[in-house]
Amino acid sequence: MEMIIDGQQDSIVFFDVETTHRYQGRILFEFGSIFVCPRRLIELDGHTYSTLIRPDPFLDTFPDLSYKGITREDLASAPHFSQVADKIYQILHGRTWAGHNIQEFDYPQIKKAFDKIGRPAPEYRHMIDSVPLLTEWFGRRAGRMKLKSLAAYFKLGEQVHRSLDDVRMNLEVVKHCGIVLFLESMFPDVRPQSTWISPNEVSIPSTYAIPASFYDGKPKIRVMHHDIDLKMHCSRLNVRFGIRNFGDANPRLTFVVDAPSYLCEVLDECDVLAEKRYTDCGGGLEWLPVVHRDYQSVRLNLRSRVDGDITQIERYQNGFFTNQRVEYSNFDSEELEILFIPGTFVDAFFSLDTFVGAKKAGINLMADKLIIHH
Repeated sequence: MEMIIDGQQDSIVFFDVETTHRYQGRILFEFGSIFVCPRRLIELDGHTYSTLIRPDPFLDTFPDLSYKGITREDLASAPHFSQVADKIYQILHGRTWAGHNIQEFDYPQIKKAFDKIGRPAPEYRHMIDSVPLLTEWFGRRAGRMKLKSLAAYFKLGEQVHRSLDDVRMNLEVVKHCGIVLFLESMFPDVRPQSTWISPNEVSIPSTYAIPASFYDGKPKIRVMHHDIDLKMHCSRLNVRFGIRNFGDANPRLTFVVDAPSYLCEVLDECDVLAEKRYTDCGGGLEWLPVVHRDYQSVRLNLRSRVDGDITQIERYQNGFFTNQRVEYSNFDSEELEILFIPGTFVDAFFSLDTFVGAKKAGINLMADKLIIHH
């Protein structure tokens, strides 16, 4: 059926409820909602609704809400929930719902209120809960995934914990996050820039994987650490196997180094996180572990202009550094073979980049900078 842009049909209902604290029994005292056009993400005029709800039989002992601008007289003159249940049901039932933490909080409160008056609760057509949605795609850049924290991150003002204000703030947060994610997908350089850290500095609880993009219909994954892309450095890695072309469809220059146990532990965890996210996104290829267990080694890939950058190589010889820029268009293969002789020590600065091949998927370690010791 054709979507009606400026009407209620197929629009998204953003809603919010306000209750007392958990230790005060979670008594419902306010409901607010707006209708939003899914094509333009604008609030539709004439479809805003909010109401206070009389908290019988607790009015005389109800906590003070003057800090919200709500007086006891306001609550005393407010309708009972049974008097507004028809309107709330009409707003919500069979529609797409949106809100912040509505799955865990607002929906259960609505259902409880309808149960108390012996009526069936409204059911949603689809639910858009911005807490799990933004946690997965936007990450914890703003700290906790509270609406207050996200609003402060985007300088949208203070959260006042009134239904309509919170609903409109939620919409603005979603729009701001969407714009940031769009820009990051189009211009990767605008993403938060990370520095290379030692594997010993990696906090596993702060490491996670998120969907990055789809390449030729195949899911790509980003491995994050404290909400920025994980990049690591290791000193004096022993070259086990020298330069060679690796890969079939898009061969790369690669070499293999022995991996210390502390690096293997971090990479194993990254494998687990990335593979799970890849599978959750619909990926079905065999996952290739990044650590080669036969030798406890890893493969480092040299970058080319195809990657949007090139690997910087520095040679440390007799106390001096010599910078060299390496790219596929003009490299001397014999020179590179001499640089990466087995037994040579290399300081490696690398990023994690997932790949999806014809038969397998996994993590590539992309060398951003290499310091070769001779």
